[in-house]
Amino acid sequence: MAINKTLTAELSMLDGSVNISGVLNFETVPTLMKQAEQLFKNQDKISVDLINVTDSNSAGLALLLEMVRTTKLQSKSINFKNLPEQICIVANAYGIDCEREAFLNSQFNS
Repeated sequence: MAINKTLTAELSMLDGSVNISGVLNFETVPTLMKQAEQLFKNQDKISVDLINVTDSNSAGLALLLEMVRTTKLQSKSINFKNLPEQICIVANAYGIDCEREAFLNSQFNS
């Protein structure tokens, strides 16, 4: 018998930082991006901490790249802390370096 395990993710504010927790996949990322867009409206400098991400696939990378794109369009700054190894593995497969500056400038040069 297969166990139907629900995979969840959550986005919250803690000490001025956007915290992402749980599993970043094709089911959870669309909701997280909508929530992030709302939180980003009230901030000029955005810090995103991924320390509590338990698993991720290419959807997690897509979420971060969309966050970069959105903030650049709004002339805001964003930084990421504690990038999960899974996201870096996928990023490297696409030729994106996980180092902060390289990651932020990899797809969205001004």
